[in-house]
Amino acid sequence: MSTRPCVVCGRADPRPLFVKERYAIVECGDCGGVYVGDDPSAIDFAALYGQSYYTGGNDAVFADYVGQESARRAAARRRLFVLRHLPPRVPPHGRLLDVGCAAGFFLAEARAFYEVQGVELSEWSAAYARERLGLPVSTGTLQAARFPEAHFDIVTLWDVIEHVPEPVPLLAEAARVMAPGGRLVLTTGDWGSAYARGKGAGWHLMTPPWHLSFFSRSTLLRAARRAGLRVVAMRSEGVGGDGALWRSRPGLLATRLLDRGDIVRATFAR
Repeated sequence: MSTRPCVVCGRADPRPLFVKERYAIVECGDCGGVYVGDDPSAIDFAALYGQSYYTGGNDAVFADYVGQESARRAAARRRLFVLRHLPPRVPPHGRLLDVGCAAGFFLAEARAFYEVQGVELSEWSAAYARERLGLPVSTGTLQAARFPEAHFDIVTLWDVIEHVPEPVPLLAEAARVMAPGGRLVLTTGDWGSAYARGKGAGWHLMTPPWHLSFFSRSTLLRAARRAGLRVVAMRSEGVGGDGALWRSRPGLLATRLLDRGDIVRATFAR
């Protein structure tokens, strides 16, 4: 089987881990990066992120993203409170860029505090953000948007980096457009968590072809360093186990306090 080089460190000849949904999941023998080894150029991303992705047309992704607007905007307000008021704080004002902004619900809440800009690969959701919410959202990749250097005080990538074929160039471009003293904040699944490792191929975030890279904290840190970023903080989110107790509000709080969640929220600076 022919596989592509590691998306974290660039080393060739990863070892196979398992096959999921006909996609080969491989692991780098050097840095431990885990990713889809198949050539992503064969993936039709326009079809993958069409209207059905956001409206419940595919069981592997959102149940109904746009139909949950009220709940998702409430979650965005909570996220903004955490970012602006709890350490490590981000700048309280300035320019904010949300990469992979989907239908724009986070941006719609963030514009109460920031001058906002979004970029979104999906033509359907980018148009939704512009036409329904009146948001400045560019369609395409961050690199294609060609934003000015050192322009944004905050760059966010909420559950985005695992979707892109080449995560290090994305992080490097995010670092380029981030102003000195700015912050990049992202969330992604934590393959290094005990829960994710225990579930293996059955982990709920092991969903190729939507998810193409599966980071641990160490591989995320290595990718960020290659992109010219330094880590400020890493925090645990997500779930730490199966069952009602783990998924309850007290269980989720305990997961964060114990740093056992299967999602990591990372803050970076230049």
